[in-house]
Amino acid sequence: MSADLVARGLAAAQARSANSAALVNAVRNYGFFPVPISRLAANDTPTITVGTALANSTINGANYISPAVLATDTRIKWLSGPTAVNGGSGSWIPRGAWYGTGRDTNYGSVEFSHTGTAFEIACMGGCNPRFFVDDVLAGTAATTPADGNYYYVKATFPASRNRRIRVEGLKLALRGVNVANQNELASAGRSYPLITVMGDSFVEGTGAATPFDNEAVAVVRGLGGNIALGGVGQTGVLNPGTGGRVIWTDANRLTDLTMAGVTDAAQGISTAPSLGVVMMSINDGNLAASLWSAYGANFQAAVNNRVWTLIDAWQAANPGKPLVFFGPTSSNGSPGPDNYRVRDATQQACAGAARSNVWFVDRYSPKAILRDGVASFISAAGNTTSGSATISGFASTAGIAFNAGIEGPGIPAGARVMTIAGTSITIDLPATATATAAALVFRNSHTDLYGFGPADLSHPGQAGHNYDVLWMTQQLRRLILTEFA
Repeated sequence: MSADLVARGLAAAQARSANSAALVNAVRNYGFFPVPISRLAANDTPTITVGTALANSTINGANYISPAVLATDTRIKWLSGPTAVNGGSGSWIPRGAWYGTGRDTNYGSVEFSHTGTAFEIACMGGCNPRFFVDDVLAGTAATTPADGNYYYVKATFPASRNRRIRVEGLKLALRGVNVANQNELASAGRSYPLITVMGDSFVEGTGAATPFDNEAVAVVRGLGGNIALGGVGQTGVLNPGTGGRVIWTDANRLTDLTMAGVTDAAQGISTAPSLGVVMMSINDGNLAASLWSAYGANFQAAVNNRVWTLIDAWQAANPGKPLVFFGPTSSNGSPGPDNYRVRDATQQACAGAARSNVWFVDRYSPKAILRDGVASFISAAGNTTSGSATISGFASTAGIAFNAGIEGPGIPAGARVMTIAGTSITIDLPATATATAAALVFRNSHTDLYGFGPADLSHPGQAGHNYDVLWMTQQLRRLILTEFA
């Protein structure tokens, strides 16, 4: 056989499907993490203001019912999966994950191009949108009151130019975008592959130290994808949780993963995921037999059965497309026996389906990926003053160390302790709020820095959370760029 034929045969064997090629393109061209506002030119940084409830536009006088460009316009691209139902008064919401009685609307994101000096988004109360300009974080609006009313949130730039705008928000029920002239708005011209992510609170966002950057959203943003969230806290493949929640193999939850037959309600576009990701859950550990006995002779067999149900549903709806399972996390460096049973059962099922582009990533080898150890931290109440780096009024500063990290209301992210004197301390960043007896947390060691918050021992602190996200994104990038068929 000639060398040319051998080379062509190897090239054919290594050829990527169009689906995987789209994922590779997204990673290489669009994958990013928020670039801080310090990278945005000072003469291009917008001023972000929140109007009053139900007020008319300050750009062209339009009322909240009739912004210049409605959310149904194809120039506005949703980056939080398909929209589900009209959110009231003509607003649209991300489809979200099934709760048994409805769908949560935790995270929403849209993108468009804008040429001009100002635009407004009309969104419902409870939203606190943040804005990106050409993938650089440009600022975050104050939270609109959670009163159910509509508010215009306005971004005003120093000068006019063409910008790619991304808006993210919690409970982003978007009515539309208001501009002085409709010609200022255009499509951003990007095509993001849809990535569905199923899991528990890490995916829903309720377990995130910063909800905008919950583990699912941050990972998919880092891959250059459009995320369809299928996360519901407290649930798993066997654990239905409480309050109307359902297990992952409920028909509605399977649709959250597969997007089978789902059409974007606002724009009428059919949805077809390029990649599915399942983040297995510690919520399935330590369950009573009544929650698993219908699926297997023992707990591990039951988990294996339910994982196969997820795989079968995915393959039926999206044949040949990759599906990646991450093993469960742990709340400390010593996972319990059931956590390993969940890991082993999932890995066994993925190995059986490996020829169908199903993959498994172990989060327990060589040790739990989440930061090690049960957190030891110091909690103390102190008085903060907006614009001041001094915090006073501690009952005691014993145990607070120089250079310790500090977290709490009105404390900027990443602040450190600089001086300790009597019942006062100074930090290296001024407080952003005034409060008496604010609940503050000090982290004095490596374990504390990456560990868990005082009120929640099941999730990492912000720094640990960020590094978990980077690790998961690295694993998925490796699979996308080198392994997927």
